[in-house]
Amino acid sequence: MLAFTGPDVLVTYERTGGFAGIRDNVTVWNSNSALVNGKSITVKDGEMRGLRDALGRVVTTGSSQAGCRVADHFTYTLTYGGHRATRCRLPDDWRAAVERLEALTRR
Repeated sequence: MLAFTGPDVLVTYERTGGFAGIRDNVTVWNSNSALVNGKSITVKDGEMRGLRDALGRVVTTGSSQAGCRVADHFTYTLTYGGHRATRCRLPDDWRAAVERLEALTRR
C-alpha cells in the first residue's frame, strides 16, 4: 500500500486478504477529502467527527502476527497519530474506526 503521509493526512487504512483476495485502501485527509480505492470522495462533516472520535479511542499501536496463520484471513493496517500497525485480528479499540473507514469503501 502506498501510504500517504503529511500534516493533512488524518488516517490511512488497508484491508487485504480473505477468500476473494480483497484489497481496500483508504486515505482520509483533514480537509474532508479521501482517496478510497483510487476514487476521490468528500467525507461529510458528521462522518469526519465520528471517524475522529473513533480514532481517538485507538490505543493499540503495535503490530502483531496473531491470527495470521489462518487460511483466508484479513490483514488490517492502520496508520494514525504517528503510528503504523498491521494486525490479522482486529483489536476491539480499532473496530469503530475500521467500520467507519470500511463504510467509505461502500459508497
